[in-house]
Amino acid sequence: MPNLQKTPYEPLKDLTGVSLICMSPFALVANPSFPAKDAKEFVAMVKANPGKYTFASSGTGATAHLFAEMFNSMAGLKARHVPYKGSVPALTDVMNGNVDYAIETVAATMTHIKSGKLKSYGVTTARPAGAMPELVPLAQSVNLPDYDAAAWIGYAAPANTPKDVLARIAGEMQKVLATQELKDRLLTLGLDARSNTPDEMTAYLRREQDRYSAVIKAANIKIEQ
Repeated sequence: MPNLQKTPYEPLKDLTGVSLICMSPFALVANPSFPAKDAKEFVAMVKANPGKYTFASSGTGATAHLFAEMFNSMAGLKARHVPYKGSVPALTDVMNGNVDYAIETVAATMTHIKSGKLKSYGVTTARPAGAMPELVPLAQSVNLPDYDAAAWIGYAAPANTPKDVLARIAGEMQKVLATQELKDRLLTLGLDARSNTPDEMTAYLRREQDRYSAVIKAANIKIEQ
């Protein structure tokens, strides 16, 4: 992420958006023994005990870390971050009860949620995740209307690419992403198909960079270069 590491290019200057392809929702998960029965109780418990609880992530500055810091900040929670080298060891320690909670991808957590090895309190996106529609958005359950976070996959092109070329590529991508076959295939991977126009994608890239720059600054997140 250019907000944390130096890159040989300036994303918002050297690239222009083409289209999103899909979104990867995340879920707030805890060990099944965690006493809170729903998201409201979870927030109330952690908020009432600043510094007592811990949350895992796949690494300092990783997407899971940023989403958790943003949720904690918006919900008024103070918990201790425990970084791991990847989501597998992070979730393993949550399942073992060594760490209290994590915010990780639906793709990585849904099997464990369905098997009962993890308890989920909701998803990070404003709309339900296609792969697990039964999970209520945290924005709704704990009244955080601005909490809408997902990892994404999309296309960008060199900044000088003609607009008609961008529009043509985006149009073809939208046709493919509208097919039920591809939507279903993405759902098996915990992903939701999503497309937009080149102008919308460029604006989205700018909003995302601005948003997470603020999260990184507020949480004073730094990684070794």
